[in-house]
Amino acid sequence: MTILEAVRHYLALVVLVSFVPLLAFWFLIHPFVGLWRRLGPGIAYGAASAIMIVIGAGIFALRGPLLAVEFGTVPLLWPPAALAYLAAIVLEVLCRRQLSIGTLIGLPELVPSRVPGRLLTEGIYARVRHPRYTGGGLGLLALACFTNYLAVYLLFAAYLPTIYAITVFEERELAERFGAAYARYRQHVPRFLPGRPKR
Repeated sequence: MTILEAVRHYLALVVLVSFVPLLAFWFLIHPFVGLWRRLGPGIAYGAASAIMIVIGAGIFALRGPLLAVEFGTVPLLWPPAALAYLAAIVLEVLCRRQLSIGTLIGLPELVPSRVPGRLLTEGIYARVRHPRYTGGGLGLLALACFTNYLAVYLLFAAYLPTIYAITVFEERELAERFGAAYARYRQHVPRFLPGRPKR
């Protein structure tokens, strides 16, 4: 195995072991936010972290079969991978200008009485409602193109319907918290693809 092949292999493994548990975290939080609010953030984060660790460990244990199919080093895929990754970084930087650490880890959803949060409608959020999910998809696509492993391509394919489902739960919770203001925002700003707000 050459150094580049080793880099691709271990990067694919890191992507699988980290990305799947992160997706699972939001799937564990958003659909059950009422339950977690009653139990408190400590229990919510503890339970979610334990499940994430089990999922990551399971993926690591299955790394042999998961990484059995790879398509080799293809430099032709590197320029689109670099562009997608650059776009993902730009979106993340623009998001971080609007987000606090508490918002990043979901405190407004779990303890709205203590961390009420606010409806984000400025900056990148004036152009797209879920820029972090768009950026995550672009970053994952970039990593799939660079590593060129079937499992990472399949993870990207699974990311699209999974993130759509997560946004349905998240937007339901945002509509409950922000009411008519969120309904207006949702009507004028696209969900995933940045664009001009509709008048």
